[in-house]
Amino acid sequence: MSVVQVAVPLLRGKRRFHIDKGRPWSIVEHTILAALAEKPYRAIDLAEEANLPRRLVIELVVRLMRAGWVELTQKTDGVLFSASERGKAAAKQDELPIVPKRMNRWIGFVIDQITGTIYRTREMPPFERHVLIERAKTEPIIWIDQPRQDVEPNLKDIVGSLFHEDEHFVGLDQVGDRFVHRFALVTVKDGQIDGLAKRAPQQFREIVLKAALQTDPELGAMVTAFKASPPPALSETKINEPIDVTFAHDDLVLGGQAHKEIFEDTIQRAKHRMIIHSTFVSQSSLEDWLPKLYNAAQRGVKIDILWGESDEKKEVNKTRATVLDLRKKIEIDGLTQSIRVHTFTTGSHAKFIIADKGRSDRFIGILGSCNWLSSGFHSFEASARLRDPAILGLLTFQLVELSRGASGHWTALSSDFYRLAETISKMPRPTGPKAKASIVLGSAHKHYVRDARDNSKSEIFVTSHRFGVGGRQSVIVPALAAAEARSIKTNVFYGIASGKGAANLVAANTIGNADSGVQIKAVHNPRLHAKILGWDDDNLVLTSQNWLSADPGDVDPLQEIGIFVKSTGIARMVRERFNSVKVD
Repeated sequence: MSVVQVAVPLLRGKRRFHIDKGRPWSIVEHTILAALAEKPYRAIDLAEEANLPRRLVIELVVRLMRAGWVELTQKTDGVLFSASERGKAAAKQDELPIVPKRMNRWIGFVIDQITGTIYRTREMPPFERHVLIERAKTEPIIWIDQPRQDVEPNLKDIVGSLFHEDEHFVGLDQVGDRFVHRFALVTVKDGQIDGLAKRAPQQFREIVLKAALQTDPELGAMVTAFKASPPPALSETKINEPIDVTFAHDDLVLGGQAHKEIFEDTIQRAKHRMIIHSTFVSQSSLEDWLPKLYNAAQRGVKIDILWGESDEKKEVNKTRATVLDLRKKIEIDGLTQSIRVHTFTTGSHAKFIIADKGRSDRFIGILGSCNWLSSGFHSFEASARLRDPAILGLLTFQLVELSRGASGHWTALSSDFYRLAETISKMPRPTGPKAKASIVLGSAHKHYVRDARDNSKSEIFVTSHRFGVGGRQSVIVPALAAAEARSIKTNVFYGIASGKGAANLVAANTIGNADSGVQIKAVHNPRLHAKILGWDDDNLVLTSQNWLSADPGDVDPLQEIGIFVKSTGIARMVRERFNSVKVD
């Protein structure tokens, strides 16, 4: 028998979580409470009528008593159980409300640096490097090299992996152990992995088995380094599979005026909560919108303003200075509890709003190209209104990670946004037309360009605010490949040629023309700020990413955020709308 140990690089961490613990009520418990709300019962009679063991009925009734929903009364013929007034009210609901117990708990975990999977420490015990070096003197150990970039977990994955079904996230302490590098030992016996946690993905297993082949049993104990190829999950941002959502064509927001109107309407109709993420924040824009935001705050709306970066790359950051001035003004006006202007930069180019909406208490999101707090709303913009809680919840979970800022620490704000994301995700779905949709992050944008290149049937349509030298490789080359392979026509529109190189390429007409199947045209009226990729009639991506200049890497998937929508005629509609307003 050959036995090889594979040392897998880990990150080990520990955080103190605040948890509401409470098991959901069963339909049997609901039925028993409803019966007791009708009339009192002795335990033996209730068991007989419910056709359940008497001992089980007593256990269920005791649990209902702990919730304050059942009372007992001593009678001459025995103990009678009956529903309290609170119990009668609870019994009428569609589902019994959970009565949670608040608790705090330190939770330790490890993250494998091969696939980014999160484990409980008992599932994959961590070892310090020097301990394994000592063991390697007597047994074969294969070391998988640590990646150059640590795989950082997100809060949603941690909660989903480590919490039990009856536990609900409330918050976490900002201070916790720093992540430290450790190794796990995975045993491979005769080419088979022994004792690995079930949650380990197939990709992890394959890499471990490949590493184990590097040893030669005839050489005895040895230490060998094995460099795992970066798996797709880490070399490119994960592609979110499209899900079924409620989405209509009128959920598209197209044009500057439409964005101005929906922004104003969202502020006016917000009831409790509003979050604005604008890449830039300008003084002139604040002068227009601050009175409206003040009105919302004064009627009880809690507003968070976050920003991504400045248009200045020099020492003085214009956006940061504007934000600091805004904080001072809000403090003087006594609204700091209602309007929170965050001084840290999220580092993201994303542009979106999340807010509740009037009496319905539903939430909506608006995601796309518009810089809400720096736009003059004169440009052609393109965004999507998100009404379905399934897709809006996914966007809000990205907000949780954006709230960590450059420090990377989860904060009270992160906990606040996480609770909001959970609340939104559990809301009822609205009625209306259905579509397929997914949130598009960072380098996952490349996937949709390749999809258009490989699967388009007739036409590709691209708009970008900027056209840089990188646009050739990111969009034009794939478009030329589609034209050559299947005679696909691509129309590319841009607003600004960034840098002399891009301007020279356009002027020389060396990267595309009508004869090649790819036509490139500058649009100045109206000013073009929309970032659109559409192909054929039904496939559309609206995003913050400039398709012809930006190329987000794998390090920060939240650098750019967009949405893919597949719906009958949706891309055709956007294309026709753009062509109807485009002058030159």
